[in-house]
Amino acid sequence: MKLNFKNLPVGNLPYENIQSCKQLMLRLYEDIPFLPELPLMNPNDDVYHKVLDNIPFVQFKEGKILISESSNDKLMQKVMHLEKVYNSFNLGEDLENYAFESPYMEMYIEILKRLKPTMTVFNIIGPFTLANSFMNKNASTMILDKTYRKFVMYLIIAKALWFIKKIKEASPDTTPLIVFDERMLFKFGTLKRTNESITKETVSMLMARVFSRLRKEGAKICVQAFEKCNWQLVFDTECVDMISFDAYNNPSSLNILAHNVNNFLAKGGCINWGFVPVMNENAIRSLNLATLQNRLKLTMEGLADQGVSYDLLLNNSTVSVQGDLYKYPILFAEKALMLASQLSAKLSDKN
Repeated sequence: MKLNFKNLPVGNLPYENIQSCKQLMLRLYEDIPFLPELPLMNPNDDVYHKVLDNIPFVQFKEGKILISESSNDKLMQKVMHLEKVYNSFNLGEDLENYAFESPYMEMYIEILKRLKPTMTVFNIIGPFTLANSFMNKNASTMILDKTYRKFVMYLIIAKALWFIKKIKEASPDTTPLIVFDERMLFKFGTLKRTNESITKETVSMLMARVFSRLRKEGAKICVQAFEKCNWQLVFDTECVDMISFDAYNNPSSLNILAHNVNNFLAKGGCINWGFVPVMNENAIRSLNLATLQNRLKLTMEGLADQGVSYDLLLNNSTVSVQGDLYKYPILFAEKALMLASQLSAKLSDKN
């Protein structure tokens, strides 16, 4: 994947009005505009609701996603309709049933129309994470139920296709980079120990079905997991263009997969290093560009020592913050984002 940017936009932001958000977007992400989540303007503006909006028989309860047993017929009807969307290569009117709202949407579309960027980013929940968020009445996950897996897979695809359609209407030559938030990927080992039927193949195939379908519409695929996880599950999909991880707290996450990483980069894959720490205000307050630059250089060199081409790492990398920002004062959030931009510029200078 050819990159015309080094500063990848990730996470949600603490803005309470559109204009302030727009000003930051145009300062830092003119080359790679994105649709930010603004939960202070709308508490439902998050990666989960992008997928679950307008699905009436789905409900949130105590942090879990529930489908009532009385909704089985509705679920089957929805799966059948979604399967038609999956098998169709016409971004038609049926996709309007899968629209979602965002406070920044109108402004984002106007920016796309005006800038006509090479690439744009939007975030959505990943299929493994969503599949592990659905619970039955016994509080058991439903990833092993084929009907629910189909529902999750087809629903994410339909939502993403609707958004791709909106992007193409605004700027036909812009490539969507879809960042799939797989925040539960780190739980795979625990889930497998609980139930051996949850295999690597089950997880990789679930992700691959989603990613490959969206790639056919010209999208690029990024998988983001900020907890330490088994990245082999992602590489096995053979459908990913970028991985995004917390390289500050987990700097050696990729070292044990150096051969796979090198092959991934050699085929045009990219790595986003979530390297600007935003765990708390004190971490942000103490940030220093020179220290971050040196630490990132040492982290990359550690991976290169395991056999990954250092030139590939430099040429096929981006930098970002390592988490969400909406809980912090704007001053701190903007400092972290500005440092990510400055660190990415240093990356472009090849350290």
